[in-house]
Amino acid sequence: MESKPKNREWVKNAAIILLAILLVLTFFSNTWRNHNLPEVATANVSGGPIVAKVRGSGTVISAGSYQVVAQRTQEIRAVMVRAGQEVETGDVLFVLGDGDSAELEAAQDQLRQLQISYQRSALGGSAPDYSGDERRLAGLAEDYNDALAAYNAAVEEYNRRMNDTSASAQIASKQAALKQAQKDLDEATRVRDAYKEAYDTLVSQAADELSAKEQERLTARQSVLSYYEEHNTLPMPTEEELADPAATLSELKESGDAPQELLDIWESYADADEAVEDANLALSQISSDSLDTAQDKVDTLTGQIDSLQAEIDKLIATFGSAGLQAALEAKNAAKDALDTAEDAYLTAEQALNDKMAADNKSAALLGLDLADLQAQIQKQKNLIAELSGGEDNQIVANVSGTVQSVEVTAGSKPQKDTVLCTIDVPDQGYTLSFSVSNDQARRLRPGDTATVTNYYWGSQIVATLESIKTDPKNPQTNKLLTFTLEGDVSAGSQLTISVGSRSASYDSIVPNSAIRSDANGSFVFKVEAKNSPLGNRYIARRVSVEVLASDDTNSAVTGDFGWGDYVITTSSAPIQNGDLVRLAD
Repeated sequence: MESKPKNREWVKNAAIILLAILLVLTFFSNTWRNHNLPEVATANVSGGPIVAKVRGSGTVISAGSYQVVAQRTQEIRAVMVRAGQEVETGDVLFVLGDGDSAELEAAQDQLRQLQISYQRSALGGSAPDYSGDERRLAGLAEDYNDALAAYNAAVEEYNRRMNDTSASAQIASKQAALKQAQKDLDEATRVRDAYKEAYDTLVSQAADELSAKEQERLTARQSVLSYYEEHNTLPMPTEEELADPAATLSELKESGDAPQELLDIWESYADADEAVEDANLALSQISSDSLDTAQDKVDTLTGQIDSLQAEIDKLIATFGSAGLQAALEAKNAAKDALDTAEDAYLTAEQALNDKMAADNKSAALLGLDLADLQAQIQKQKNLIAELSGGEDNQIVANVSGTVQSVEVTAGSKPQKDTVLCTIDVPDQGYTLSFSVSNDQARRLRPGDTATVTNYYWGSQIVATLESIKTDPKNPQTNKLLTFTLEGDVSAGSQLTISVGSRSASYDSIVPNSAIRSDANGSFVFKVEAKNSPLGNRYIARRVSVEVLASDDTNSAVTGDFGWGDYVITTSSAPIQNGDLVRLAD
């Protein structure tokens, strides 16, 4: 009878101990689980204004060009210009003639020979170029300054070694810094590896999605071909029709005589083709910025560790038993190098002065020879004009500019109204055009001022939106923007233009980094808090959004948002809808 109370007491104690153990295990398991959740950074959903930007690139073209055309059918006896040459109003472009003239050809040959002689003489006796000598002299001066700095440093080092007693303290300090840098490197390497794993996972998933969509498109294409093979009365579609199923489907619908079964097959093919394009876009938009930043930090810390180790090694070597003797020898060697550098500089300076005196005498004699050749060239030009029939047998430039192209050669006989050459006239300005979507174009007005975003040299370029017209290449979906350009610009340059639409206020604005997209469209992850006995749990919930406007950092969106909601901007690992996450500190 007395043993029963003792048994009940033992059972009660065992139950209390078991309950305590379960509570401890539950606490530590939740703590460990939280530690392994993806860490996310968040931003508040706010309202305010957005000024959207429309960007595009294009080639600068001259707003005005002048075409020189043949006024009558006549032989081109001589072409006096070439592409890229600058001409002034009245310059002779072409010499005309009705037939061969041995005397004219001989005069032209003589003119060419005189011009070649003049150019050779001018090149051979052009203004003396002392840039090489001056660079050599500057290099020797730099060598002297370097040698002087090295000598002063050697003297300072020798004196320091004679008196310095703090080497041990310096070594200990740098070793402590090295240990901390190594610890930072280990942490940076861990972060880098986590970003790399996340980036590789995103790329792999996007590539798998693209491969699946391409297989679906291939299957849909085969269904189209099989239908035509079964209905051999219909002509097989061409490669152009197969390459653009959406356009082909539209044409079949407009014809009105295609069976519904055929329309359904083409619609499936068009949907599969669009899905492949969306998957390609998703793959191209995966960013490696976080991984690159983490790798840069690893590289920086690695360089710091190498530098600290080198400094420690240098300190140890400097204050060894042979350090003072080595410093004395280094000082004597630096003095010898300084004397050698000074002698070399003084010798080169005297040689340059002698060379300049000799060149001044030669330049005076060359001036007399060039003046004589110039007189002979002018005399020969007058002879050619006379043999060519005077000004009536010449075509001269009516504008000043740059020859863009020459379409004829000497000896040819172009027909009347044939274009002989084209001259760009820079005084008439320059333009640039690129295509944008109809939605982007609706936010702009002619007269809007734009910014050139990729031009960093020369004077500022001012771009003004001149016109908005239908894009002839994509008339249904696109508009062609044409800008006038003013400033330091030339034809053929590639420029990127940014033009802002009018500001508008929106209720929901999120950072651009928070917006993601997949085959189902654009979305963000909203953070939901859930109470639990051990504290708050944070859950990532997918919210589909429509992007209304964007600038360089933020976007206005519509979606299921409330006051005080937070969205995820970055995460330490890939996340899905409903995943538990932990907030960054």
